[in-house]
Amino acid sequence: MIKKYFRYLFRTLLILFICVFVYFVYIIFWLIYFNAEQRKAVENISVDFYQTIPIIRDPNGYFGVIATVNGQHVDTLLFDTQASTSLAKQETLDKYEAEYWKRKPMPTFNFYKQVYFSKLYKVNDITIGNGKLEGVIFTSVPKDNGMYNALYRSVLGRAIMENIGWKFDLDSNEIVMFAPDNEQLLQHESKEFTLAKEGVNDLQLYSEQTDTLNVMFDLGSNYDIIIDKTVYEKLRKRQTPRMYTNYHREGLTDTIAEFHDITVYCNGIAIPDCTLSYIPSIDRNVAGNIFAGKINFILANGDLYIKKRTDGALQPIKDWLPSLGLRLNVRNNTICVTALEINGPAEKAGLMLGDKVIAIDKGAIESDIMSVSSGRLESYIRQAKSLTLEIERNGQKKIFSVIKETK
Repeated sequence: MIKKYFRYLFRTLLILFICVFVYFVYIIFWLIYFNAEQRKAVENISVDFYQTIPIIRDPNGYFGVIATVNGQHVDTLLFDTQASTSLAKQETLDKYEAEYWKRKPMPTFNFYKQVYFSKLYKVNDITIGNGKLEGVIFTSVPKDNGMYNALYRSVLGRAIMENIGWKFDLDSNEIVMFAPDNEQLLQHESKEFTLAKEGVNDLQLYSEQTDTLNVMFDLGSNYDIIIDKTVYEKLRKRQTPRMYTNYHREGLTDTIAEFHDITVYCNGIAIPDCTLSYIPSIDRNVAGNIFAGKINFILANGDLYIKKRTDGALQPIKDWLPSLGLRLNVRNNTICVTALEINGPAEKAGLMLGDKVIAIDKGAIESDIMSVSSGRLESYIRQAKSLTLEIERNGQKKIFSVIKETK
């Protein structure tokens, strides 16, 4: 009887093992097929391809380019060096007239720790300047995905970016696009730059407060530098952080620690005034688009080339929470209070995370999605010494006055 039981158990485990093995083999072949499809997107770009286009950088810090999708839809596409596929909202893909391609066979995990099986769509072509990408595949981001509210523009992901060379010259406010397989062209463009081998996924930074810090270089992250718990524990022994709570969605908030005015060294280049943020729901080391805006850099074949900026006239985009101690952003197509400094002016005034904003300073600035996505609202709050907010909470309207604290 016992032998029969063990034979049954063994057969069951063997079948499960075979099923799991077949599933993983299928995923490997699927990924090979997907990457081959995305390499095809740049096959028509010649080895001598080279063009200069303006950098689009929005007030939130994201980098992008103006593109024409399917020959008729002009749009600004943002860059994300860590998103495995390009990303767009479903309604945007409908506008692009994108065709359903496949569903991902493996789950995707976003930064909000949500799990989902992505639907993939393909567009016929994307034209950037004189370059044409054919058959670019996008992941559809549905409304129940935590990324939906943050995705106010479509994104070009890693699968496309790594097949083209990109030089971001912030001193001249230009992007140079070139064929990365042209070694002579790459050498010419990277003169005076220092090489960080495989720096997109493993970039070494250094500061006196953190020692060596290995980070991902992520243009899709709207932060300066994000640190994990180990670095946070080391850093808070040397410096007192500024603490605030951040609202992602109902039931999901973070308590974020900000460390200001830290000089970070990258390939020997000193980068002052960096903000290091510990975000428990992310808990990894990431150099984001705010950090990227402080250097000139080249992305080619997964490598990162870095050069110090010489244009000191451009004011860097600020990463830290405004001095009034709050941030307003979009949640479920509504402007809400999404960040509050602990014991800061806004929290002391009585505001709460998730409060829906009806009016700001009696309509002095629009409280709508466009005002947020353009960065106008963030800029307005940063410059304000006081703020009057009309909000809705639990069906009731309330008015709060926030006044900047003097030190």
